Amino acid sequence: MNAFIRSVRAACAAGRLTLALVLIAAATARAGDDQANARLKDLYQFLDLFASCVTIVQSDYAEEINPTNLVYGALHGMMRSLDPHSEFMEAEETEALKIETEGEFSGIGIEIGLRDDYLTVIAPIEGSPAFRAGLMPNDRIIKINDTSTRDMSIGEGSKLLRGKKGTKVRVGIYRALKDKRETKDFTITRDTIRVQRVRDACVLDPTNRTGYVRVTAFDRSTADELGTAIEGLVTQGIDSLILDLRNNGGGLLSEAVDLASMFLDATQTVVSTRGRIESQNQLFTASADGPKFRMPMAVLVNGASASASEIVCAAIRDNHRGVVVGSRTFGKGSVQTVLPVGNGCSLRLTTAKYYTPSGECIHGTGIFPTVEVKISIDDEIKLIEKRSSSFTKASAETMTKEERAHYDELKTFRDAQLDRAMDVLAALRFLSGSANVSFAAPAAPAPPAPGPAQSDHDAAEAATNTPPSASSPSSGQ
Repeated sequence: MNAFIRSVRAACAAGRLTLALVLIAAATARAGDDQANARLKDLYQFLDLFASCVTIVQSDYAEEINPTNLVYGALHGMMRSLDPHSEFMEAEETEALKIETEGEFSGIGIEIGLRDDYLTVIAPIEGSPAFRAGLMPNDRIIKINDTSTRDMSIGEGSKLLRGKKGTKVRVGIYRALKDKRETKDFTITRDTIRVQRVRDACVLDPTNRTGYVRVTAFDRSTADELGTAIEGLVTQGIDSLILDLRNNGGGLLSEAVDLASMFLDATQTVVSTRGRIESQNQLFTASADGPKFRMPMAVLVNGASASASEIVCAAIRDNHRGVVVGSRTFGKGSVQTVLPVGNGCSLRLTTAKYYTPSGECIHGTGIFPTVEVKISIDDEIKLIEKRSSSFTKASAETMTKEERAHYDELKTFRDAQLDRAMDVLAALRFLSGSANVSFAAPAAPAPPAPGPAQSDHDAAEAATNTPPSASSPSSGQ
């Protein structure tokens, strides 16, 4: 193998790109089956075409071209042609991804996806510069600085949005409200983003002993943090739980499996993955230790619940462990594997898709809640405003008449999805006769035919239903 690598490097150093590519293809063919050999033989002619184009550009283009930029540009284009989530990551992006999974990075703090060929905000990270500036779920990002985002990949958009703390970036968005459409420009100062994964753990309803906790991301230690938060609520006497996964854009698969395992019986299926190669066909089951918490539960989701959030939601629903309340989830059900390719670079490649315990592929369709409660984008904005520090720390004495009217409107505005989850748990407690028994929720109805992804996003709990305030240590404000 070392001799092979030296041969490839020597060919590259000598400028013999065609030879280098053919050497790589030939080695891959030797390692594969007959069908793979046939496919790779067809590939040779295209490798030669690519090498010819590179040679012509290097020799005839009006300006001298850095060969690294030339090849990297081709790799970016190749990955973009596959799907929105596959990308070629240069060394800087690869390092940034490592830092991001640890729960701290520098940028404006939003989860983004692709819809209608435009970068779209899945959810702003709470407390981040984007959240404070007023970016909302489902905002279409039409411009970053002076660059249009049409046909821009998620990776390219992320690279433009990230940057050193204290630097500024201009973000142009298009927002579709109930009664109007508007375009806005935001100038946002980048900052270090510290993701508080578990928020607002509280006894939501002391009379009915209902606990509430919200998970905002699936980074390292999310499951441990949630377990600690729920244990604290148990000591306060809760006997039912609302787990809020709304506006959670996902994260690490391992954390989703660990989190779901806290509620499922030993060896119950959490999720499976299926791909073209055998190593991608995996079954993930709950821990053999059995469930850590057995209380009745409801899971809140919305159109900004994606990826790892959908895995947990489907595991709870399909195993009849709890009731899912809210609106249809985002539908990001593909698996990306990060593969090092040299020079500090890597490929983030879609290698499989997620399947729920019932065998449903959620990619592009999302999870359909057991109890559907839709809210409008206008109501969603009000709920996000209620969670912001400008509301929780507002002083009525310093408000104008218009500001006070808006404040009073937000103060009385209720979270319909949270209210419904509380009603469902109250009914289940009555029907079960005892809260301290294992809970089996009704099976979710069969989903309707796949259609365009919904944009019914929700983001926060109404203050009348959410004890945490600006002074609460768990509020994160």
